[in-house]
Amino acid sequence: MTQIIPAPYPLPFNNGIYHPLLYLWDAWSYAEDSTFHLYCLAVARKKADGTAMDPSERNNFPFHIRHFSSLDEGNTWTDEGCFLEVRSEEDKHDSRTIWSGSIHPLPKGEKLVAYTGLHNMGVERPFLQTIALGLSTDGATMSWRAQEPLSSPLRDWETIRAKGYYLDQVEKLGHRDGEGGGPIMAWRDPYIYLDSAERIHLFWAAKVGSHSNAMAHALLDRRDDSFFIDRLLAPTVLPDGEEFTQLELPKIHFDPKNNWYYLIVSSCNRLYEGQSDAEVDKAIRLYRSKALQGPWEPWGINGSRILGPEHLFGMTVIKEDFEQKRLLCISPYTDAAPDFLGLTFSKPFYVYLDPVKVVFP
Repeated sequence: MTQIIPAPYPLPFNNGIYHPLLYLWDAWSYAEDSTFHLYCLAVARKKADGTAMDPSERNNFPFHIRHFSSLDEGNTWTDEGCFLEVRSEEDKHDSRTIWSGSIHPLPKGEKLVAYTGLHNMGVERPFLQTIALGLSTDGATMSWRAQEPLSSPLRDWETIRAKGYYLDQVEKLGHRDGEGGGPIMAWRDPYIYLDSAERIHLFWAAKVGSHSNAMAHALLDRRDDSFFIDRLLAPTVLPDGEEFTQLELPKIHFDPKNNWYYLIVSSCNRLYEGQSDAEVDKAIRLYRSKALQGPWEPWGINGSRILGPEHLFGMTVIKEDFEQKRLLCISPYTDAAPDFLGLTFSKPFYVYLDPVKVVFP
């Protein structure tokens, strides 16, 4: 699989991001001073032979993580180029491709980077996911990248299962046909959260059954430039989790004024791999809690749902504004969106928290 990574596009993007050279999806971000940093998954719209790539083919090619920046609260974005690519020349946990993650400033100025790395296990097992870490000094390049995953279902199978998480048998991990007749395995989309004591929490997408979603939660510790899991907590199951099979891209934001934690997830009700996308419902959901470990209550417009028909998925918060009880957000469109919007980015929009409503420009 040949990886094509275009140079930064020279023109700015206004009112969303329609990249002429790249498909874009899944989003995470952070803000520092007056600069907003946006990251997403990306793959070239054309193959190495110059022919067009259909969006349905993109899993056959390595992804990279793209970086954009904004100085005007997301109205205009500059393409900063590739932030992270696969280690395709090595037999590593991120040799096949890279999936979504997060980035968060640490107290001494570094940025902790978390992402999903996928093993190169052949055509039958293309989805063996791991939780991987790195460091960045500037948010634009990686300064350090761990040689081993933080958490690996292959290496840590017994420990993970003992905590109540679901994984298929070791020899079937990452199989293209899914787990137990359900969707593919879930051990992905790590999100970094620092609590008031600057303790590092990591949340990610997981399962408690072949068709049952959950959120993983771990506490991390650091020794020099090495990070490790100090404690893997039991799975978090959301109160309406039976409405969907896959929980993805969790993100947590804390309102110190009113002592509320807000959890944002993207959800999907895919029943099995190979199911027609026309039958699959995707949504963005919102929950709140008085404690970081829950319990979480649905806090949406319809149950926990805040977005669905708009074809938005993988939303990120680019600015917290708890004085106004709102979050400034941006989101990619799914490949089902009309009018050539698929795998591009929306304009910024607000999610108001009390009462909950979504306001588009």
